Amino acid sequence: MQTNLYTFFKKGPPHESNYCFFSIFVPIYCFLIKTIIYFNNNRMKKILLRLGICFAAMAALASCQDLGELKPEYFTVNPNPLEVKGGKVEGTITATFPEKYFAENGIVEVTPVLVYEGGEATSEPATYQGAKVEGNNETIQYKAGGTVTQNFSFDYVPAMKQSKLVLRFKATLKDKAVEIPEVEIAVGCIATETLACAAEVEPAVTATGFMRDTAEVTKADIMFQIQQSNVRNNKDVRALNAAAAATAKDKTRSVQSIEVISTASPDGGVELNEKLANARQKNTVNFLKTQRNNRAAIDAKYIAQDWEGFQQLVNESNIQDKELILSVLGTYQDPAEREAQIKNLSAAYTELAKDILPKLRRSQLALTVIKAGKTDEQILDMARNNPSELSPEELMHAATIAASVEEAASFTEINAKQNPENWKTTNNLAALNYAKGQFDETKNLLASAANNGGAEAAETNFNYALLAMLDFNTEDAAAYLGKAASVENINEAQGLLYIQKGEYAKAVEAFGDMVSNNAALAQLLSGNVDRAASILENITDKNGNTYYLMAVCAARENNLEKVCSSLKSAAGICKKKAADAATDLEFAKFWLLDEFKAAIQ
Repeated sequence: MQTNLYTFFKKGPPHESNYCFFSIFVPIYCFLIKTIIYFNNNRMKKILLRLGICFAAMAALASCQDLGELKPEYFTVNPNPLEVKGGKVEGTITATFPEKYFAENGIVEVTPVLVYEGGEATSEPATYQGAKVEGNNETIQYKAGGTVTQNFSFDYVPAMKQSKLVLRFKATLKDKAVEIPEVEIAVGCIATETLACAAEVEPAVTATGFMRDTAEVTKADIMFQIQQSNVRNNKDVRALNAAAAATAKDKTRSVQSIEVISTASPDGGVELNEKLANARQKNTVNFLKTQRNNRAAIDAKYIAQDWEGFQQLVNESNIQDKELILSVLGTYQDPAEREAQIKNLSAAYTELAKDILPKLRRSQLALTVIKAGKTDEQILDMARNNPSELSPEELMHAATIAASVEEAASFTEINAKQNPENWKTTNNLAALNYAKGQFDETKNLLASAANNGGAEAAETNFNYALLAMLDFNTEDAAAYLGKAASVENINEAQGLLYIQKGEYAKAVEAFGDMVSNNAALAQLLSGNVDRAASILENITDKNGNTYYLMAVCAARENNLEKVCSSLKSAAGICKKKAADAATDLEFAKFWLLDEFKAAIQ
């Protein structure tokens, strides 16, 4: 017994931190042992031995390292308060473990959790270990302590505006679970980025495609015998002359011109065909001038050897050696060489002479008659009283010249109802509903437009992008905008998308000199408070968002008077703005001031 105890004490305390305990315990324990030996009393011996064992157990416990409570001051958060950027709440936690805290056999898993009303979000945990633990986690020394950093990321939801960031711990010591209470390290989240408003971007309306005057073209061919230029009348030419004559009886129609192109087939040599094609042109023009009811201006020219027409006819035919003939045309550019090479294809040339070349001995006529359209007065009258008699394009034009916004909206609704199969009419009604804030109906109408031929149209894709940005769906919005580059206000939508993606410098560049709430917000988020305030002051039709952003700018410049006056104006337009300000960390330093409280009442 004495030998065992002597060996135990000779080894000393398991750790320096328990030296004081052992320096007191050893003399007491030795005294007890001596007393046992002196009295040699069995009963007393048992009692004192039990006491000795208790002291030994206490000594052993005192020698163990432990994992205690972690205090908030051990942690710092950047940014603090938290901030929404690119639709996420992200930052870095720096933890400083004090000296002699982290047990050598301890493992601690640290999980950042963002707690808000109705839910919570969890970020990726990080694990740390003591010096005697075998593993690949970051090691914290017991004596020295240590400092570590850990990133966190949460997908933002509006309720996170009022939230707290806590750390939860899962700890073990020598493979046994140890409870460490969670610790709160940050409160609240600045969500100024979410003031970006897709509803304020003007949707894309399809261009009317309206043409007041339309062209009607009547065509005819005058065919010639080989090496002949005398004009032979036919029923197509007579129909063309009749169409020209009819314009004299119709005040809505007028002849613009007759185009004449006279050609020769590419056989017979250039010199011969030059004279022949020229003669065919002159004879055709003279023939037209003799027509009593046709006084149209004539635009005439000739083509000596119509190789282009020849190639087109061969390409459309099933002639023998078709590909070989086309190859010759591609290989030889000199007309004489082309003709010689084709004539060498004796069998093929026989077919050409029979079926292709005669079709190139001609004068092609094209009569253009202009039909005058309805006047704006006529279109408006019919849109109001007989809209069914107007074309979709005419009704779209009516909407652009309507006497009021309400009347324009009425014409747009009538057009979509009359012409539901026309994607342009349904897209324009979708744009109208979007401007009214009727987003579900907008989505349904865009689906109809896409199904009726507008799936690839820039306007429908632009409006789909706006709906995506309303839901902060930046991935879909970017895909839609990629198909909408021709829309006039593409830069405004692109700037909004950059804000939602957290790319503020790009947003500023996209907006350029634009004057809008979103353009001002891009400047504000980029740190250009003065520029943002200037843009907001220059907005003509200020709304609740305008005044709220003005209040944020004033708060960042510590201008209490401007904060209060702007919030009063914002709340006067939209009462919800007052409630928003009461929980918005942009105004935290003013919350307890009577002037601020009065402004948001």
